[in-house]
Amino acid sequence: MSDHIYQAIWNEDADRFSVSTRNVDGDWTDMTADILLDEQVKAKGSRQIDLAANPLFARVDFDKMAASDLYQSFIRLLDNYAVHFRDPETISPAERDEIEGFLDLVIASRPMQIAFEHISAELVRDMTAETFRRDLFRMWFEVYTNFFRGKSTHFCTGFEHVFVGEGKYKKGANSASEKGEISGYHSWVKFALDELNNRVDYLGYKYDLGGPGPENPHVVTLQMVWNHQDMTGNLVAELFKSKGGFFVGSSPACEFALGTLAYYEGLHGLLTNQKKRVQLGEGKFDLVMYHETTADGSLGQHIRSFYPVFLGDGSTRTDDSGNVVVRPRTVEMQNDGPLRILSALPNPPGDDQGTEWVEIWNAGAADIDLTGYELRDKMGRPQPLEAVVLIAGAVLKVSVTRATVHHMQMSNRKGLITLHDSSGEMLASVNYGQAAEGAVLTFAERAGGQG
Repeated sequence: MSDHIYQAIWNEDADRFSVSTRNVDGDWTDMTADILLDEQVKAKGSRQIDLAANPLFARVDFDKMAASDLYQSFIRLLDNYAVHFRDPETISPAERDEIEGFLDLVIASRPMQIAFEHISAELVRDMTAETFRRDLFRMWFEVYTNFFRGKSTHFCTGFEHVFVGEGKYKKGANSASEKGEISGYHSWVKFALDELNNRVDYLGYKYDLGGPGPENPHVVTLQMVWNHQDMTGNLVAELFKSKGGFFVGSSPACEFALGTLAYYEGLHGLLTNQKKRVQLGEGKFDLVMYHETTADGSLGQHIRSFYPVFLGDGSTRTDDSGNVVVRPRTVEMQNDGPLRILSALPNPPGDDQGTEWVEIWNAGAADIDLTGYELRDKMGRPQPLEAVVLIAGAVLKVSVTRATVHHMQMSNRKGLITLHDSSGEMLASVNYGQAAEGAVLTFAERAGGQG
């Protein structure tokens, strides 16, 4: 039995980032963790509906990531690939050097050493270190053609599909951006960096557990939109994944070791329906390993995809037990309290800089001090309100200044607007779909009209 080898690889991941989720009260279980993971709400199943008001990664210790040779070597590989799945892929000499440098670090890691020791002892007897390295390059980085159900897909690589992701969309059909699908994309590091740079939109979790939601901080199953942009920042394609996922916090070396072991076990008939069921920490997982399919239908020598499916069995106990407890914080549309989002202009004519606005109405009977209050967009980026007292019945027009890329920016295609008090509690929330240019969107009706 090799199940314990997967657990040993997991346990020996010295480069893992610690992860905290929220406890039953909605507070962070460990504010000192490297990653604060905010899964929030169950996805609705459509690229047009985004109820996750905040980013998936509330915080990541990017300074720790920048100080790690392993993570920086991994990150340098992410821009070596074309997004469109049919675009040619080649490996330049400079990119080959980046790959070799990354493999040096991965092979030297304890997780991959454990994998190699098991593979050379039990699966490929007397495999040398040189042969193993050549195999790693071939299975993860060599460009190949995949044959599946009578169709051939050229320019495939295991690394690109698993850790970078590919886009399937029509090229050049319209001047506007295209809608397409995401293939692959199973890396928390890639997602965290894309989210930091506003290239992805987390739409909520998507587990098939039949329970209340996520219960393990080291994995996420989600719905997402990846906004593929060209070199000038123009949106080329809006790519949707209805269900995907990745480990959270585990190092690239650990994930490479897990995938490499699953690859060899698959070649030796030790997977069940292309899955390996394992216990990792407090969670049970199916590690899904798809090999290349050759022209004759047999398993090839390259990796097509690799990702985890969380099966539960994580901690379900209370905080008193010392285990992590996760309860999703649902974000439901609410706009019927004393403070309400009255209307908004998400798509003003001309330049959006400083011309978008949101109106807030005090529908209550008492004046409200707005000191410390803020609006937020669907990415959780804030627009602080003026420190004013909004008298009962009055309306405040808030200019969305877009002061920095980290401040509120209203989308023209679909959006979420939330209002929060000085403690961060959400008081009101509204969402909208396509916003026509110059159209004022109304979210509440004022009795007696303007006053």
